[in-house]
Amino acid sequence: MIGNLLIWLIVLPLVGALILLAIPSEQKNAIRSIATVMSGVVLVLSLVIWGSFDRAVSGMQPDMYMVYEWFNLGFLQINFEIGVDGLSMPLIVLTTIVTTFSLFASFSIEKRVKEFYIWTMVLLSGMLGVFVALDMFLFFLFFELTLIPMFFLIGIWGGKLREYASFKFLVYTGLGSGIMFLTFIAIFVKGAEAMMFQETSFSMIRLAEIYANPANPDVLTGGVKGAMFLFLFLAFAIKLPVFPFHTWLPNAHVQAPTAASMILAGVLLKMGGYGLIRVGFGILPDQAARFATLIAILGVVNIIYGALLALVQTDLKSLVAYSSISHMGIVLLGIASFTEAGMQGAIFQLVSHGFISALLFFMVGAIYERTKTRTISELGGLSKSVPILAGFMLAAAMASVGLPGLSGFVSELLAFIGIFGASADLIPAATLLGVIGALGIILTAAYLLWAMQRTTFGPMKEKYAELKDARPMEYVPMVGLFVFIILIGVYPYLLSDVINTTVIDLVSKIGG
Repeated sequence: MIGNLLIWLIVLPLVGALILLAIPSEQKNAIRSIATVMSGVVLVLSLVIWGSFDRAVSGMQPDMYMVYEWFNLGFLQINFEIGVDGLSMPLIVLTTIVTTFSLFASFSIEKRVKEFYIWTMVLLSGMLGVFVALDMFLFFLFFELTLIPMFFLIGIWGGKLREYASFKFLVYTGLGSGIMFLTFIAIFVKGAEAMMFQETSFSMIRLAEIYANPANPDVLTGGVKGAMFLFLFLAFAIKLPVFPFHTWLPNAHVQAPTAASMILAGVLLKMGGYGLIRVGFGILPDQAARFATLIAILGVVNIIYGALLALVQTDLKSLVAYSSISHMGIVLLGIASFTEAGMQGAIFQLVSHGFISALLFFMVGAIYERTKTRTISELGGLSKSVPILAGFMLAAAMASVGLPGLSGFVSELLAFIGIFGASADLIPAATLLGVIGALGIILTAAYLLWAMQRTTFGPMKEKYAELKDARPMEYVPMVGLFVFIILIGVYPYLLSDVINTTVIDLVSKIGG
């Protein structure tokens, strides 16, 4: 029963897209309502699955694991294999929540409304497919399914430089997808060689077993596995994104419409971190440990570099975009530690940043809609004219800074506990990297507090005196997202209870 819900989770958004196709373009309110209701139904399904999750199981949930033969060419079998564990479950719920709230942020869109919501429904299906797919070929198909909708969401409904930003997004992420696909093929072929071609599989679960216990170990040398892991890391690093493959992200965010920015930062970036853990750490844990120092160093570079660039931004949306780059460095730092606390912190950060970034981009969009500017120097005193919007903007910024009681504090604390507690054999300079990375938290406070002081406080410009504060429809995403930020912040057990056994299993693969 629950396993069937996973299929419905993927299919329902596509059903919604087909229903929208049949509705006349002129019926904009009906289109908005149907898309929002359909997304809400998918959200409810994800919460039902969450409620049925067995916290004591470390691997895939038995009642939520399904595999069907898709096609069989003898030497090549591809299955429709899906499942849920403590790594994917929180990200599934994050996806449905952020997407549903993003649709409330889309009600002001008047241009080609029908197409906008159809692409959003297709995007939702692709994102959920990525988080449930356990066959590498199926994973790749869903991963690709997310690229085209986001390309159009940016390229059609974005800002003045939308075409440039959308093509840059497609080129970078398409390159990452190409590298990922070729690496998947290499993993498949070497897995078949390791079993002396008595068995071939794209299954992530089966490949993890094959690579751990090959029938012919000679074909899986350290050099071969090391190369495969590095190419996997490169593919997912572009998506996360990791320096120096990050340049597509600020352009995409600045030009994207508010709803697309919420999904891009809240969910799509997380696919990079998820893929790295699921495929890279899941199939090649020994190589992940081998390159732990490199991953940790890149994590620190992301934290500091992203924060420094955020400090010099004059556009509020661009500042939030660079802050996302910085915060994704914390994910790398956590997973590189190969400690339970660090891995928990990384997964916490994926979920926490998803809520925080979605709220920040929503608030920036709401302010831009009223002031027609995102230039920080042209804003000011908004707490006097739009106190509700300014208050939620400040609350989201405090969560991003890592204020105790909010979700950002929990994720950052766990990640840094993890890196400080990492084995010296694994990361010789773990303590130094942790100290340098912690400086990024100070920089985060600096650029966010500076931005809040310049935009919401100080003297109010006369032209902003008559601005209208939050509309009833805007309270839904504002309050909803902030409630989840507080929930994880004051009751982290809500999330840790689900991910604990999966984290222990991941760390144990290298004897952590």
